[in-house]
Amino acid sequence: MNLIIVNYSMSPNSLVFSHQRDTAIALSRHFETVTVFTSEVSSETLPENLNVKLIKWRPNSPILNLLAVLTTLVPHLSSNRSAIVFTHMADVHAALISPFTCLLGMRHVLWYAHATNSLFLNFASFFVNKIVSSTSGSCNLGINTFKVQLINQGINQKDFPFQIPKLLKMNKLFYYGRLDQSKNIHLFPNLIEMLTSKKSNFTIDIFGQPTSKQPEKYIVDLKLHPVVCNAKSKIKFHGPIERKQIPWAVRNFGVFVNLFSGSLDKTLIEATFMGKPVVTWNHEYCRAFGTWSGMPVAETLEFIAHEIFTIESLNTSSLSAELQRRLNIGIELHSFDGWVVRLVSVLQEGFKS
Repeated sequence: MNLIIVNYSMSPNSLVFSHQRDTAIALSRHFETVTVFTSEVSSETLPENLNVKLIKWRPNSPILNLLAVLTTLVPHLSSNRSAIVFTHMADVHAALISPFTCLLGMRHVLWYAHATNSLFLNFASFFVNKIVSSTSGSCNLGINTFKVQLINQGINQKDFPFQIPKLLKMNKLFYYGRLDQSKNIHLFPNLIEMLTSKKSNFTIDIFGQPTSKQPEKYIVDLKLHPVVCNAKSKIKFHGPIERKQIPWAVRNFGVFVNLFSGSLDKTLIEATFMGKPVVTWNHEYCRAFGTWSGMPVAETLEFIAHEIFTIESLNTSSLSAELQRRLNIGIELHSFDGWVVRLVSVLQEGFKS
């Protein structure tokens, strides 16, 4: 059985896209041949049965990109009608090629995990066989909902090794990930002011970068906030971290703070795997892992501050036990190996092994 994967990147160094590369390699163990169509690749050695074909992708050139996708993919699809097609976080590509895969009678599965839906997803939903997503908040499709199947997140535990330092500095808060308004980064100065009004030694380090012009302006404006501009600011902005460097870069920090209100952010699971206390008002995370204080989750800074102070009050053994409990839940629900097994089951549905 052959598989055709369409994604954006096969680079292991990209924080955003390295999961696509890991997925392609893992899927190559379950299929006779795997052909990946992508716009970015590294020179590393890949499995023998995994072939990579580049799609020329030009920034800010939608017409040329459309033509590149169609002229590269459609001939290959036409000559490999018995293959299964998997578009991995590539809703634009899925929208372009799904009418062809439908016409050719090819099984086509789309992975989509965003709190907001795109027009491309809506269009592709009429033609693909299945849409796989992580959790209920990660694909709020209003049409063709019968095609949506939830298989949880797939975080590779070996990339985020579990380790509880002997002395966790709970006052050293940190965040890493995408920097845009949906992540509520602008609330961090208010949180620090609230925390330091009761205890003066709290700081927060923010790792990441904006992904487009609008978030870039949002972060530029945020850096002009009086609390951030203060010469003795307790808020520091850093650039993005390479995926393989994340555990090392955050090793000396205590609490991971994430104020995203939407779907289950994968960084929440990564931080849990690393043994970091996670404080968030993300409902999907708190539903699965609970809250530190035992209080119902609330999207208020008072709730977040109370969670942080609760963690500070725990003794070492109680904290270690709770971090281990959360790790076990994370592995059960969101391990990469389990996710791959569930994904393969969806891909091969209706096909004999």
